[in-house]
Amino acid sequence: MNEVIIDRLNHQGKGICLVDGKVVFVDNALPSERVSICIDKVNRKFCLASVSRYIVKSDSRVVPECPYYGLCGGCDIMHMSYGYQHDFKFNKVLDIVRKFVKDDIVVNDIIYGDQFGYRNKTTFHVKEKIGFYKEKTYDLIGVNNCLISSLEINGILSILSKMDLSNIDSVVIRSSYDNKKVMVILNIVAKINESMFIERLKDDVSSIYVNDKGYRLIFGEEFIIDKIGDLRFVISPGSFFQVNTSMAFQLYSIVKNYVGSACKLLDLYCGTGTIGLFLADVCKEVIGVELNSSAIHDANVNRKLNNIDNVRFICGDSGRVLRELNYKPDVIVVDPPRSGLDGLAINEVIGLRPSKIVYVSCDPVTLARDLNILKEFYSIREISLVDMFPNTHHVEC
Repeated sequence: MNEVIIDRLNHQGKGICLVDGKVVFVDNALPSERVSICIDKVNRKFCLASVSRYIVKSDSRVVPECPYYGLCGGCDIMHMSYGYQHDFKFNKVLDIVRKFVKDDIVVNDIIYGDQFGYRNKTTFHVKEKIGFYKEKTYDLIGVNNCLISSLEINGILSILSKMDLSNIDSVVIRSSYDNKKVMVILNIVAKINESMFIERLKDDVSSIYVNDKGYRLIFGEEFIIDKIGDLRFVISPGSFFQVNTSMAFQLYSIVKNYVGSACKLLDLYCGTGTIGLFLADVCKEVIGVELNSSAIHDANVNRKLNNIDNVRFICGDSGRVLRELNYKPDVIVVDPPRSGLDGLAINEVIGLRPSKIVYVSCDPVTLARDLNILKEFYSIREISLVDMFPNTHHVEC
């Protein structure tokens, strides 16, 4: 048992202190707090620890409203006041940019929305009960309510928690922010009583899918529809859609402001086309590129759904498509996965020399890595932050 004072936070929101000259990362601890800690794991360069007793607490500490906090592996900074969460995320991005990019880049204040009830998609695991895995384990924590998920998702969770879920590995529940419709996807490992699920859920859901090496609709509509701004988007069982619909509008509005008035625009890693279609009214033409063929299918459905005729989509790897595509864009928007831009893609983007690049990132570290390459060819204007994932250490840039 060691008594320590927490010095600062790492980028995942864990407290940092020194014990016998060795760095220790402490769960659920805030700067300036005096705590007694237990060392849980010793590595060569650092230790992991948990708090056994709080001696002096930070004024920024709050009692988490979720009864499962600290057990399930979802939220990880709910012990911070919401205002302090924003300060943490802002300072994290600022620290990463200054440390790894080393340019005097403006980082704008974070834009935030609802702290709870914001998720329109949640995956629940099943092992005799339904819930979430404990962080970094396969130990299942049974839950009957998730504070960051929508009311509609929690309503279906309440029904499922009372049902026989034998032969089900996990359940994905998706809801529409706009019309409150719900889709349930049952990921199965063996045959289930499908009629039982239809009977129990039919009054509360729009769609039920069974997934066993492929999605199969067993009840209701093929997809649900949600809106971002004035545009409608289909949500299929496997399609990507921003999990925080209201903050997606804020994010896309920032992107539109940065794009300005573009004659020709390339939208790389376009997914189901949400960003490119959102920008269509300020562009003469848009080409979206995405590797996932089912996402491209949904992108074309979304294009027709919104009667947009100046956008087209190409299925393929972004870097390879750019190498073969004879197209000179004025602006390129990229929204890559957490791993950031691959080498081929970033080289092709630079080779096209657009007047402007707008980079949407869910990981500030890979963003900083890519900015280090791009800054040799471009001036970096600024970074804006959107709190897409309250109560977690993640932040969208």
